[in-house]
Amino acid sequence: MHSYLLPPARVSRRAVLLGCLAAPLTFVGCERKHTAEQHVADLSIESDGDFLAFRPYELTCPSGALVTLTFHHRGKYLSARHNWVLVYPGQLEAVDKAVEHNEGIIPGDDQRVIAWTPMCDKGGMVMTRFTAPAGGDYPFFCSTPDRVRPGRRNAAPTYRKDFL
Repeated sequence: MHSYLLPPARVSRRAVLLGCLAAPLTFVGCERKHTAEQHVADLSIESDGDFLAFRPYELTCPSGALVTLTFHHRGKYLSARHNWVLVYPGQLEAVDKAVEHNEGIIPGDDQRVIAWTPMCDKGGMVMTRFTAPAGGDYPFFCSTPDRVRPGRRNAAPTYRKDFL
């Protein structure tokens, strides 16, 4: 059995310097923090039959969650179309008044509105997707014009940062 020795290799100062700089940089990439995946929340809400109310009365999900909300119009007798509109705190009256003269249609560029569903006929279902805002109370309502809304105007969903 023979063993062979290779002649010593000559290494330049430049190669040694580059090797010394490159070695620590390769380990920096190993310390990357992994970002958490965005939480996904599926929410459902419906009209309370032909009554002017929503069920459930309150919705919750974590802040920053990607929300898919399904609205089901449970009416059977009244032919009024309904929808679901989520607005920033203190904006419900202003948005409601603004859409009153527009058949209840929400303009896509209204910065006071977080999310909304299209108008829905009785028995129908519609859906919207949005990112949940920071924790707090956010009112929602139906923008169908010329309706009397009882009490708190159909609830205020709460998005909590510490929901999980």
